[in-house]
Amino acid sequence: MVISLAQVGADASGSVVRFIGSGLLSVSAAIFGFYAFRNLRLNRLESQRPFWRYLVSIGVAGVLYGALGMVGVLSPGRWLLALGHAALLFCTVFLAFAMRELYYNSTLAPPSDERRIPLSQLRRIEVGFVGIILLELVVVLLLGHGSVVSLVKGLGSLSFAVYGLVFAERLESLARGTSIDTLRRHLLPVLVCSGLLGLADLGVVVGVESLLVSSVESVFVVMIGAFLLTATIRLQQNVRGLSTR
Repeated sequence: MVISLAQVGADASGSVVRFIGSGLLSVSAAIFGFYAFRNLRLNRLESQRPFWRYLVSIGVAGVLYGALGMVGVLSPGRWLLALGHAALLFCTVFLAFAMRELYYNSTLAPPSDERRIPLSQLRRIEVGFVGIILLELVVVLLLGHGSVVSLVKGLGSLSFAVYGLVFAERLESLARGTSIDTLRRHLLPVLVCSGLLGLADLGVVVGVESLLVSSVESVFVVMIGAFLLTATIRLQQNVRGLSTR
């Protein structure tokens, strides 16, 4: 099989973009996680602590995904791929959980006796989300990257993103113009891009060239890093507000 110089050059350029994008995501996620941790330490409301823990977890998962992406460009391996997929899914699911926490911590949210789905039932659903991530990790380790892996990863990402978007939509109608709505608007693009990044692999399954799919993934990686930096500005402002109290 003969590989053209143009294809080799495109592969090399794609690897460089993926490496730089993964590095940007790692740095952005690290800064985001740092300020989320500052908010966790300064915030005195016990009910809000789970929300800040989720944001810290998003930062950790983002750093891990970006770091694994950089290492994977230099030295691809099944373990790196499996851990990278898991890190992305955890980042998406933590974003969804953060949206849920924002919703239930809102003073405008309905009381427990008026909720259509009890919080205890939502917790069980969320345990199922974590189970999907662990399943995807095992499938990658056993089978490598293939159609089954892309399907599990894509469906998992879609489920997590939709779950978070449901609460984000409810927050928009309840808390429009408030500080909660501002934070929601900063996190929403990160959630959407994370979900779409997880879906991108399905392009190969339906016949899209792998090079094009890889390019799309690199774009989403860069976008997530940029949106995390934007959200970090809001976290910095919150830290300044808490520090002056």
